[in-house]
Amino acid sequence: MNDYRDFFPIKRLTTLEGIMINETPLRIGVGEEPPLEAPVDITVYRFNDVPCIPGSSIKGVFRTFVESLAISQGYPDIHSPWDFTVMDREANEGKFCIICGIFGSTHIASHVRIYDMLPKDDENRIKAKQTLIKTSVGIDREFRGAKPRALFTEELIVPGIEWNFKMDIINIKIFPQPDDERGKLLRSLFDTLVNFGINVGARKSVGYGLIKLKEYKWKILSLKDGVFKLEEEE
Repeated sequence: MNDYRDFFPIKRLTTLEGIMINETPLRIGVGEEPPLEAPVDITVYRFNDVPCIPGSSIKGVFRTFVESLAISQGYPDIHSPWDFTVMDREANEGKFCIICGIFGSTHIASHVRIYDMLPKDDENRIKAKQTLIKTSVGIDREFRGAKPRALFTEELIVPGIEWNFKMDIINIKIFPQPDDERGKLLRSLFDTLVNFGINVGARKSVGYGLIKLKEYKWKILSLKDGVFKLEEEE
């Protein structure tokens, strides 16, 4: 474990921009209660009346995936982001698990920023607003069957929407090659997004919400004399 509070000085700021595509239906809901005017029981999240994938949802999925990578590779002391006792102890000792060293905790800021994802252009905005309504039935886990009188309707974003993706990474080198363990884990995340995709939102267990990173470009900026200057890009 290390003290990952390495924000000052800012040695490196990596900005990554690209296009995500949802290859399967997608739903990130607005919560338990739909808006009063909603024609369905479970609606998708919108920003200015356009379906949107919140950056917080993407960050949560990324964190969970990187946690599983770290555990499978034998990194020690990986813990739940809700284990406040462990996080208090890490702060007191000045030593944090590698996941907190990337995504933050109650005592350390995140080294990554992930922005809300909106459809990339007018064509995709129009397509994203033409959502699919699906009728589903609740499942009784105890009796392993359909629950009587438990029909509900849910709104889904159709497959094939292209979304703008933007992410900032502070003081962790990922490109062109990582130079520490945090960078290696994040690079594995991006390789997975490109080659296989990751599921986000509801109904992941039945394949909903599979997103892939279709294309991306990155820039590395370094702070010199109080000004960010381009160091490298691709």
